[in-house]
Amino acid sequence: MALPFTSVALFSGVVLISGALTVGGLNFTADTVARVAAETQIQARMKPSYVARLPVTKPEALNVAKAVPVAPATLSVQAKAPEPVVAPPVPKFTHKVAVDAARVRSGPKKGSPHVFTLKNGSWVTVSENVKGWMHVKDEQGREGWVHSSLLRESTPPPQAAGTLAQAQ
Repeated sequence: MALPFTSVALFSGVVLISGALTVGGLNFTADTVARVAAETQIQARMKPSYVARLPVTKPEALNVAKAVPVAPATLSVQAKAPEPVVAPPVPKFTHKVAVDAARVRSGPKKGSPHVFTLKNGSWVTVSENVKGWMHVKDEQGREGWVHSSLLRESTPPPQAAGTLAQAQ
């Protein structure tokens, strides 16, 4: 019971003293505290007790070139012949889109997400057939799955094949 009473008594005393000083005209503003701190002289002879004293090292001991052996580097430059540029193979289109628009899907199912659409007359190369779904690659290199009922097997005329290869 004595501890709470002591705390209340101390708090009350601090409040009364600070009130009396304030009524007497004493202000404790941030400016006042900053001005007093700036005017206070600092003793230059004081040193903290936790400063470590390091031994002085001679400059010769820091010379890394003497401590680590260095071998001269040898450069060997050999010119290589440039590799010949090989033209990409001309794609062999095997099928043509037979409907106004064929939805190309990400997998061989009707429920697979739609990736892109092929227009009527677009040429494609078929690489695989899974239960009526054909894995196709179009003239622009895009790949996906189209149902076989939307394609017609066909071979492009020679000039169309060359034109398609140039477009890529």
